[in-house]
Amino acid sequence: MTFASEWAIAEAGPLPSRARRLRRRDWEGFRERVDREDDAFCKAIVTSLYAGDCYILSNAFPREFMLKMRRDTLAYFRDHRSTFHKITEGAADFHRSIDLETGRNYSFHACKQTAYFFPWNDDPLDLYPTIYERWRVIKKLMGRDPCEWEKNTPKDGVIDRIQSVRYPSSIGYLEPHCDPHLYQRLFISGYMSKRGVDYDGGGFYLVGPNDEVMDGERDVEIGDIGIGYATVYHGVAPCNRGVEPSWTDSSGRWFLGLYSTVSDEVPDRHTGHPVKLNLPEVMP
Repeated sequence: MTFASEWAIAEAGPLPSRARRLRRRDWEGFRERVDREDDAFCKAIVTSLYAGDCYILSNAFPREFMLKMRRDTLAYFRDHRSTFHKITEGAADFHRSIDLETGRNYSFHACKQTAYFFPWNDDPLDLYPTIYERWRVIKKLMGRDPCEWEKNTPKDGVIDRIQSVRYPSSIGYLEPHCDPHLYQRLFISGYMSKRGVDYDGGGFYLVGPNDEVMDGERDVEIGDIGIGYATVYHGVAPCNRGVEPSWTDSSGRWFLGLYSTVSDEVPDRHTGHPVKLNLPEVMP
């Protein structure tokens, strides 16, 4: 069996919406098992992910790479004005400061500061070699060719996009939602900051079987990667509550988002959607 064939079997059943449990694995051992693609592991990991298990993969990125990305992204924020571009042919890299009011115009309500990078541009922060080394492993786990979509541009439909994101203190959040799943089966989060060191409280959460909030950042270290099936409900709760928010410093929670998404060249493109749950503790 292969990952692709196991996903075909699993996805004959209803899409998962609730998280079951959070598991931890060491990245290097996990990567080796994905590379081997043996039958037992293919079946076990696909079954687990489709049942709602989410994984923290420890020590996936070098700590210094993530800290440098934080510094470089902050400089990028300062050196470029906040703009917005649809994902159309020739789209430039850009960043946008999405405040509470602007964030209500997005499909998922959010408040964050995000830099968007596309592989057809010049890689201003020197991200792609290190990131693709890890991203290819997870693409293989998703039943895809490890290099799929890397050379695509918006006219080809599905494209790769890197997000480097800061959630400002007190107001930064992402409402509970599920991600699009047809092309990227798993959400992929890289951790660029650590709770209790860089910020207090809040951060990534999952929604459990009884609509309870499940902490997704317990004992997470800088350089870890989090993955889970895209339709499992998840979001980001505000950190540093009561602290005056700033759009110019490095405070708050940082994360790396890896997405293979449908471009705006495609009409009626497949997207995720918010979910309406009574979770006041995770809203600003």
